[in-house]
This record gives sequence, C-alpha cells and structure tokens, in this order.
Amino acid sequence: MKILVYHKNFGSSEEAILDRAAQRKHMLRKTIFWDIALFLLTAIGGTLVFLFSPVLIRIPMIGVFVPIRNSMWENLKLLFIPAGFLGLLRYAFTGNLQKGIMTTYMQAILLTASIFLTGHYLGTGILGTECFLFDMLLFYFCALFLTWHIRTHADRQKKSSLPGFLIFMLLAGCFIYFTYHMPPDIGLFRDIMQSLQ
Repeated sequence: MKILVYHKNFGSSEEAILDRAAQRKHMLRKTIFWDIALFLLTAIGGTLVFLFSPVLIRIPMIGVFVPIRNSMWENLKLLFIPAGFLGLLRYAFTGNLQKGIMTTYMQAILLTASIFLTGHYLGTGILGTECFLFDMLLFYFCALFLTWHIRTHADRQKKSSLPGFLIFMLLAGCFIYFTYHMPPDIGLFRDIMQSLQ
C-alpha cells in the first residue's frame, strides 16, 4: 500500500513540475516583447540620446532624462531611464501575473550599473586613457546583459515590487538632485573630457 501511495505522489509531483515548466515557457513567450523593447530602447535609445544630448539639454526640464555632463554618473541615466520606466510600464500591464517585476528590474539595473562602472574604470586603467569606442561597446554589452538578467530572473522574482519602487524613487531622486545641484568633486561625477586635459 505504501508503494502505491509513493508512486501516486511521485506522479503528481512530476506532473506539477511539468506544469510549472509549461507555465514558465508560456510566460517567456508572452514576455518576449518586453525583452526586445527593453534592449532596443536601451541600446538604440541610449545611443541617440547620448549623441544628441548637446541639443536635448537646451529643452527645459529635459536634463533629468539626458546626460548634461559627460560624467559616468550622468551616463548611467542611459541605462536607468529606459529600463526604469519600462519596468514601471511592465508592472502596470503584467503586475497581476508578475507581482515582483519592478524589484527584478531594479536588481538588474543596479547590477548592470556596477558592471558598466567597473568595466569603464578597468578599461581606462588598462588602456591608460578614455576610449569612446570601448565605452560604446561596453554600453551595448550592458544593455544585452540587462535584458538577459531580467529575462532569466523574471519568473524567480520576489513576491513584492515594493523594494523595487523604493530603489527606483531613491535613484530617480539622486539623478534629479545632482542634475540641478553641484555634485561632489569625485571621479564618478567628474566630466570625462575635462579629466583628460
């Protein structure tokens, strides 16, 4: 009798595993649009914003969204702004199915920003100077990593988006504050071109 019960339980748990795998595949198929949008918005949008930022910063209130100085802190806007706002949009549309998606987005943004900063300073140290081409390739790698991280962790997320919203508001507040106030005189906030002179 115990053997029959064991086999019955084994069969149901096996079905549950297969069911979860099917649900995960279905969810990944449904969210591919968000992943493609994230990569394109970050990679292409970030490149266009960076190239046209001298023109864009002349528009009132647009400085919050574009780099107003060529510092690493300001360049982080190119990752944070598109990914953060797409995370908010995704939460609005899929929040019932993916309750912790905003937390997943902010974890990915913080990790990607760390990789971007580490890669830049490591590359600058090895090359001995700033290299625009290296930074652009690093940025595209980071956009790809950001998309991959969210795609692979979206179904293993925490149950709440509250931590994600708190981190989003904290970072957004820092970007707004340092856009309109003098940032600390440290390398992160220093203009890259001025540091070359």
